[in-house]
Amino acid sequence: MGKNACDMGNLFSDLEGLRIAIDMEARGRDFYKKASEQATTKEHKALFLMLMNEEIEHHNQFTNLYHKTKEIKLADSEDYLFDPESSKYLTVLAEPHIFPKNKAEKTVSELKSVSAILQAALQDEKDSILFYDALAKCAKFEETKQVFNLLKTEEQTHVVKLREMLSIIED
Repeated sequence: MGKNACDMGNLFSDLEGLRIAIDMEARGRDFYKKASEQATTKEHKALFLMLMNEEIEHHNQFTNLYHKTKEIKLADSEDYLFDPESSKYLTVLAEPHIFPKNKAEKTVSELKSVSAILQAALQDEKDSILFYDALAKCAKFEETKQVFNLLKTEEQTHVVKLREMLSIIED
């Protein structure tokens, strides 16, 4: 059995998880913005704009928690010291898979149908759920754990909305 992030002790910090989550939400925002610009119906445009706004809200929530956590806890806890290996590990897990960089520009324009865009978004949302679940399980501080669990739940609602829209299109 390989080690996971939780087993790595100092290699995982809540701040690193939050930093990666901030990046993920920014990439999701950009993906949905581009998808809304490419949408051809009011319903699709509305869905993508709603998802974009939720990603913006998540980004702001993570950013605020990141700064609050850094200010309050960094001085008191060695658990918040950045470890380059931790950063690398978490980035490798998330970046290529969950709303990858440049995906908003490249993928949305390459995906020729709304159905294909919805399927790509659906996979990214599922990956986000798994990632936030792992971060919640590994979080050292209760507030951070609660935020990751809340975001996991919200991403689950995105999956439901995307599936509903896909089923309408594919019928």
